[in-house]
Amino acid sequence: MMKKKIKFEDTELYTWNERDRASIELRDKKTQETLVEWWDQEVEEVFEDGFLDPRNLHESVYDYYEDHIEER
Repeated sequence: MMKKKIKFEDTELYTWNERDRASIELRDKKTQETLVEWWDQEVEEVFEDGFLDPRNLHESVYDYYEDHIEER
């Protein structure tokens, strides 16, 4: 059975940071299911690798989800 595609407007972004800890998480608004998340060093790596745009973070996280996670 094919999963229904989640639209950008059906997602919400959660970010958290404190001293040397950081988290970025994209969730389905309806189910609160985590669609993609990064912690600590992974957060730094996805920015360094150019996957995320800090000026447009929610959209760039969603784009990453569509390109790398959704089809699994």
